Amino acid sequence: MPAALSTALLDPTGHVPLAVSVVGVVLLIVVVVIGLLALTGWVAGRRRDDSQRALTDERIRAANSALAAAHAADEGWDPAVLRSAALEAARSLGISDPSAVGLSLVSVDDQPGVANDRATFTVADGERTHEIVLGRAADGAWTAV
Repeated sequence: MPAALSTALLDPTGHVPLAVSVVGVVLLIVVVVIGLLALTGWVAGRRRDDSQRALTDERIRAANSALAAAHAADEGWDPAVLRSAALEAARSLGISDPSAVGLSLVSVDDQPGVANDRATFTVADGERTHEIVLGRAADGAWTAV
Protein backbone atom coordinates (compact mmCIF):
# COMPACT_ATOMS: atom_id res chain seq x y z
CA MET A 1 0.00 0.00 0.00
CA PRO A 2 2.78 2.52 0.70
CA ALA A 3 3.99 2.10 -2.87
CA ALA A 4 0.58 3.17 -4.20
CA LEU A 5 0.58 6.26 -2.00
CA SER A 6 4.01 7.33 -3.13
CA THR A 7 3.18 6.87 -6.79
CA ALA A 8 0.00 8.93 -6.36
CA LEU A 9 2.06 11.92 -5.16
CA LEU A 10 4.37 11.79 -8.15
CA ASP A 11 3.59 13.73 -11.29
CA PRO A 12 3.95 11.97 -14.67
CA THR A 13 7.65 12.84 -14.81
CA GLY A 14 8.31 11.12 -11.49
CA HIS A 15 8.96 14.27 -9.44
CA VAL A 16 7.18 15.35 -6.27
CA PRO A 17 4.96 18.40 -7.02
CA LEU A 18 6.04 21.68 -5.43
CA ALA A 19 2.79 22.04 -3.46
CA VAL A 20 3.48 18.79 -1.62
CA SER A 21 7.20 19.21 -1.10
CA VAL A 22 8.70 20.64 2.07
CA VAL A 23 10.08 23.61 0.15
CA GLY A 24 6.62 24.33 -1.27
CA VAL A 25 5.01 24.24 2.17
CA VAL A 26 7.69 26.51 3.65
CA LEU A 27 7.33 29.00 0.78
CA LEU A 28 3.57 29.01 1.19
CA ILE A 29 3.88 29.71 4.93
CA VAL A 30 6.37 32.55 4.30
CA VAL A 31 4.08 34.16 1.72
CA VAL A 32 1.08 33.90 4.07
CA VAL A 33 3.04 35.40 7.00
CA ILE A 34 4.30 38.30 4.87
CA GLY A 35 0.78 38.91 3.61
CA LEU A 36 -0.62 38.95 7.16
CA LEU A 37 2.11 41.33 8.31
CA ALA A 38 1.37 43.69 5.42
CA LEU A 39 -2.36 43.56 6.13
CA THR A 40 -1.98 44.24 9.87
CA GLY A 41 0.46 47.08 9.14
CA TRP A 42 -2.00 48.65 6.73
CA VAL A 43 -4.88 48.33 9.23
CA ALA A 44 -2.76 49.82 12.03
CA GLY A 45 -1.73 52.72 9.80
CA ARG A 46 -5.35 53.46 8.87
CA ARG A 47 -6.39 53.43 12.53
CA ARG A 48 -3.56 55.78 13.45
CA ASP A 49 -4.45 58.14 10.58
CA ASP A 50 -8.10 58.17 11.63
CA SER A 51 -7.24 58.92 15.25
CA GLN A 52 -4.87 61.76 14.28
CA ARG A 53 -7.18 63.28 11.66
CA ALA A 54 -9.36 65.23 14.11
CA LEU A 55 -6.33 66.66 15.93
CA THR A 56 -4.65 67.62 12.67
CA ASP A 57 -7.82 69.25 11.33
CA GLU A 58 -8.22 71.26 14.55
CA ARG A 59 -4.59 72.44 14.36
CA ILE A 60 -5.07 73.50 10.74
CA ARG A 61 -8.25 75.42 11.60
CA ALA A 62 -6.50 77.15 14.52
CA ALA A 63 -3.54 78.10 12.31
CA ASN A 64 -5.82 79.44 9.57
CA SER A 65 -7.83 81.42 12.09
CA ALA A 66 -4.70 82.90 13.66
CA LEU A 67 -3.34 83.80 10.25
CA ALA A 68 -6.60 85.47 9.22
CA ALA A 69 -6.75 87.40 12.51
CA ALA A 70 -3.16 88.56 12.08
CA HIS A 71 -3.86 89.66 8.53
CA ALA A 72 -6.98 91.53 9.65
CA ALA A 73 -5.08 93.25 12.45
CA ASP A 74 -2.30 94.14 10.02
CA GLU A 75 -4.82 95.85 7.75
CA GLY A 76 -6.16 97.90 10.65
CA TRP A 77 -9.50 96.09 10.88
CA ASP A 78 -10.93 96.08 14.39
CA PRO A 79 -11.43 92.44 15.50
CA ALA A 80 -14.16 93.42 17.98
CA VAL A 81 -16.18 95.16 15.27
CA LEU A 82 -15.73 92.17 12.94
CA ARG A 83 -16.82 89.75 15.68
CA SER A 84 -19.92 91.76 16.58
CA ALA A 85 -20.91 91.98 12.89
CA ALA A 86 -20.42 88.21 12.55
CA LEU A 87 -22.55 87.58 15.66
CA GLU A 88 -25.30 89.77 14.22
CA ALA A 89 -25.12 87.84 10.93
CA ALA A 90 -25.33 84.57 12.89
CA ARG A 91 -28.47 85.81 14.62
CA SER A 92 -29.96 86.58 11.21
CA LEU A 93 -29.24 82.95 10.23
CA GLY A 94 -31.43 81.84 13.13
CA ILE A 95 -28.72 80.90 15.60
CA SER A 96 -30.28 81.96 18.89
CA ASP A 97 -27.14 82.44 20.96
CA PRO A 98 -24.13 82.71 18.65
CA SER A 99 -21.89 83.88 21.49
CA ALA A 100 -22.29 80.45 23.09
CA VAL A 101 -21.09 78.60 20.00
CA GLY A 102 -17.76 78.61 18.22
CA LEU A 103 -17.13 81.61 16.00
CA SER A 104 -13.81 81.79 14.22
CA LEU A 105 -12.36 84.06 11.59
CA VAL A 106 -11.31 81.92 8.64
CA SER A 107 -10.09 84.35 6.00
CA VAL A 108 -9.84 88.00 5.11
CA ASP A 109 -9.71 89.50 1.65
CA ASP A 110 -8.49 93.09 1.60
CA GLN A 111 -9.06 94.50 -1.87
CA PRO A 112 -8.21 98.05 -2.94
CA GLY A 113 -10.83 100.41 -1.59
CA VAL A 114 -13.37 99.62 1.07
CA ALA A 115 -16.33 98.20 -0.83
CA ASN A 116 -14.59 94.99 -1.90
CA ASP A 117 -13.21 93.94 1.50
CA ARG A 118 -14.43 90.54 2.73
CA ALA A 119 -14.08 88.62 5.98
CA THR A 120 -15.21 85.00 6.29
CA PHE A 121 -16.23 83.43 9.59
CA THR A 122 -17.40 79.96 10.51
CA VAL A 123 -19.96 79.57 13.25
CA ALA A 124 -20.64 76.16 14.79
CA ASP A 125 -24.18 75.59 16.01
CA GLY A 126 -24.12 72.18 17.65
CA GLU A 127 -23.25 69.75 14.90
CA ARG A 128 -23.90 72.20 12.06
CA THR A 129 -21.31 74.62 10.73
CA HIS A 130 -22.28 77.78 8.86
CA GLU A 131 -20.07 80.08 6.83
CA ILE A 132 -20.67 83.80 7.22
CA VAL A 133 -19.18 86.23 4.72
CA LEU A 134 -19.04 89.86 5.75
CA GLY A 135 -18.49 92.75 3.39
CA ARG A 136 -17.90 96.43 3.94
CA ALA A 137 -20.31 99.12 2.96
CA ALA A 138 -19.06 102.43 1.60
CA ASP A 139 -19.25 103.94 5.09
CA GLY A 140 -16.99 101.15 6.46
CA ALA A 141 -19.70 99.21 8.33
CA TRP A 142 -19.52 95.41 8.17
CA THR A 143 -22.62 93.58 6.97
CA ALA A 144 -23.44 90.06 5.85
CA VAL A 145 -23.03 89.51 2.13
